[in-house]
Amino acid sequence: MKHLLLLSTGGTISCHAGAGGLAPQADGTQLLGAVRVPDGVRVEVRDLMCVDSTDVTDAQRLVMARALWENRKMYDGFVLTHGTDTMAYTAAFLCRVLPGFDRPVILTGSQLPMEDKGSDAPGNLADALVCAASGYRGIAVCFAGALRRGTRVTKADTQAFDAFSGGNSGCPPDGMIEDGVLTLLDMPQPEEPAFRTPVPVRAAVLFVTPLLDAETVRACCGRDVLLLYGYGVGGVPEALADAVEQVVRSGTRVYLGTQCAGGPADSSVYAVGRRMQALGVRCLGAQTLEDAVACIQCGLL
Repeated sequence: MKHLLLLSTGGTISCHAGAGGLAPQADGTQLLGAVRVPDGVRVEVRDLMCVDSTDVTDAQRLVMARALWENRKMYDGFVLTHGTDTMAYTAAFLCRVLPGFDRPVILTGSQLPMEDKGSDAPGNLADALVCAASGYRGIAVCFAGALRRGTRVTKADTQAFDAFSGGNSGCPPDGMIEDGVLTLLDMPQPEEPAFRTPVPVRAAVLFVTPLLDAETVRACCGRDVLLLYGYGVGGVPEALADAVEQVVRSGTRVYLGTQCAGGPADSSVYAVGRRMQALGVRCLGAQTLEDAVACIQCGLL
């Protein structure tokens, strides 16, 4: 008998329609009651919060992490229901705060509320229970029949049921679920489980567009970190080079990524990228924005 803990946090999956628009209301017990629990599985429910994921704070993500860590040895696996808009940020955060977590922690949610006809919620939650009762190890997002590692996932569509992709990581899913059966393809390598405490940080994220000016870039001087997302594989216009140099000289760690939806950044390919290398700007490669943010939060970048 597998013993699972379902942690509910709100999101679209728990929303009801009201005069002010969709808002989370349903608790974990109501969500669990809408799906069939797999044979040989027992599920307990704990409601951590009931919020739109847009409003989830880092303090609340830490509540999730602590709930997982403190209950790690009491359950065989975990399901965390969460809103889709920031699910990838939470998944990456949990991966970095809980390295080596040796139980499956499966985040899931839906594009339509559980109560809606034709919703993807029942299928996603049922699949997440299957994954949480499996031999998977680590934090992952289960959505639309795909199991994606928490450091390799990004929300790619605002409406489609298949809402998540591997983003810039380019990585395929760690598993696929069909008709209640999980086929595992990969999982994180085992390591000693640990709880990593996030660090206070002053960071900024800027996307290079024709509207970005040198003054805005220079305003990042003195921050701990600047994530700069360039054109293509990491192009930054010459007009911004002096401002970037000033930011680097101020002691700010500057990282360069790509704003393209797929493919890695590589500042070694073009002269406009090498110009950034020469200034001391480091390249994020295939790292997703969500994982880069989580690494900054944990003092890893």
